Amino acid sequence: MDAPEAVFVYGTLKQGERNFSVSQQAGWVRSEQAYIEGFRLFHIPQGDLRPYAYPAVVRGQGRVFGEVQWFANLSHALELLDALEDEGGEYLRIPTTAYLYRQAAPPCAVWLYTYPSLQAVQSVSGLWLPEGVWREEKEPKG
Repeated sequence: MDAPEAVFVYGTLKQGERNFSVSQQAGWVRSEQAYIEGFRLFHIPQGDLRPYAYPAVVRGQGRVFGEVQWFANLSHALELLDALEDEGGEYLRIPTTAYLYRQAAPPCAVWLYTYPSLQAVQSVSGLWLPEGVWREEKEPKG
C-alpha cells in the first residue's frame, strides 16, 4: 500500500458535522465522498465522560461510508486530528484504502481513526450501525 495521502472521516469531522471546523483549522483543502471496506461502524452514545455522541469503527465485515479529506500539509493536519481523536488512547490511527464515489477514481491510501477493539466499543455501549452511515442527531427525539 502506498503511504496515506489523506484522511478518511466518517463522523464528527465530516463537512457539516460538529468537528469539521477542526479539519478546517488543520488546513483542509477538499473532500470527496468515499467508503472503506472491512470495518464495522458503531454509534457511541453520550455519557458521563462523553459530552456528545460520536461514531467508532473496528475491523470486521462491513462497509463504512464517509469522505476522504485532503489537507495542505498532512503531517500538520495529523497533529491536530491526533489530539482531537486521542490517538494512541481512545482511537488508533491506521493506514487503509478508501474507494471514492467518483467514476474510475483509483483507490486512495488514507489514514483512519479506529477504536482498538470490539470489546472497547462494547465497554462504552456502542450500537452497531449495519448500514455503515453515522449522522449526529440534530433534533431531540420524542
